[in-house]
Amino acid sequence: MLTSYRILPRRVLLSGVNRAIIRYYSPDIGGANVGKGRFVKIKPVSNLRASTAADFFTSPNSKLQSLVWRNPLQNVLVTKKPWTPTTREAMVQFITHLHESYPEINVIVQPDVAEEISQDFKATVHNDPNRPHLLFTGTEEDIATRTDLLVTLGGDGTILHSVSMFGDKIAPPVLAFSLGTLGFLLPFDFKEHEKVFSQVISSRAKCLHRTRLQCHVVRNGNSTPIVAHAMNDIFLHRGNSPHLTNLDIYIDGEYLTRTTADGVTLSTPTGSTAYSLSAGGSIVSPLVPSILLTPICPRSLSFRPLILPHSSYIKIKVESKMNMNVANHIVKLSIDGIPQEDLVAGDEIHVINEVGTIYIDGTQFPIAAKKQTADKATITGKTPDKDVQKRSGIYCVAKTENDWIKGINELLGFNSSFRFIHRGKDDDEKK
Repeated sequence: MLTSYRILPRRVLLSGVNRAIIRYYSPDIGGANVGKGRFVKIKPVSNLRASTAADFFTSPNSKLQSLVWRNPLQNVLVTKKPWTPTTREAMVQFITHLHESYPEINVIVQPDVAEEISQDFKATVHNDPNRPHLLFTGTEEDIATRTDLLVTLGGDGTILHSVSMFGDKIAPPVLAFSLGTLGFLLPFDFKEHEKVFSQVISSRAKCLHRTRLQCHVVRNGNSTPIVAHAMNDIFLHRGNSPHLTNLDIYIDGEYLTRTTADGVTLSTPTGSTAYSLSAGGSIVSPLVPSILLTPICPRSLSFRPLILPHSSYIKIKVESKMNMNVANHIVKLSIDGIPQEDLVAGDEIHVINEVGTIYIDGTQFPIAAKKQTADKATITGKTPDKDVQKRSGIYCVAKTENDWIKGINELLGFNSSFRFIHRGKDDDEKK
């Protein structure tokens, strides 16, 4: 028989997940909801083995890549849009299916999710009193190093937030389910979750490779930049400042231009349908290896959006006009919609594609990037270029090669004509 405790406060749960203990969650003992939550057992994710990487193989007959597990799939991280009834119910249903159909699978959730759903399970696995639903949780660092597959329940924002958890680590394949939410990254309806997961675990699924951008933020000439990754976009903008931004842009060490605009966005092909599109940028297929540079409300009509090779190295330096107070010249920085610390005159960002960059002789680049590439080569024992190209970016489980075309038609209404309005007999008589 399981022992029952009160629901722990969130701060207690967060601080206790790394301890080698087991807690069973149940609402207030003696209250009206006695019994709910007693079917869940939570363990620290640090008890699990380290993540195992999947292999991806190309086929001459497909633009997608086959997902093949080198070792059996074991650790699955399930994330969801927070505090919404629909995704909460779907998560409980999905986890129940995994526990009942795939007992070898370890389900990982974030600490706040463990707290949120711990009361929602209505029975033990197959009603066996000795088999409670087992969830693993812990710090983001521990979760990121032990996840084999990422499953998201929600919209595109849920995917972006979940992927950001892995930072510069190798991100696991992403299986995304839509729950009535429209999005470019959501090929599967949740109603298909049993069939689709069966294909994934048995190495019968296909993946679309999506690249990420590395953004190295250099403040005041500091030799150790802050590194962040973007699956969608990086954009600099003036925020609530009345002044337009003055940004010097360099491509592969060559000066390109100085902006006089609200800002500029650097986007992956995946993010081409996000902020870049709203600013007038092109729609680009995720299969096109490129970086999009799109001005935001430029003063000059000749400052047009650019599509650059994915091997480009882009440097943007914050400048200010001679008659402007430098201390008051602030530029906002946002990465995948998450605000970062403000930039001031003299600060720089260095942006490259995570897959690989060709550096022109004489160009300067933050030391951390070269060290990061060397560290990956040391760990894997492979040459940096080949290993980085194979393991970088995000592999998203896809339905067909035509997911992207359906997306721009159904979500954007691409090249939609004027709507035909049917006139009835009464309308004709009023003429």
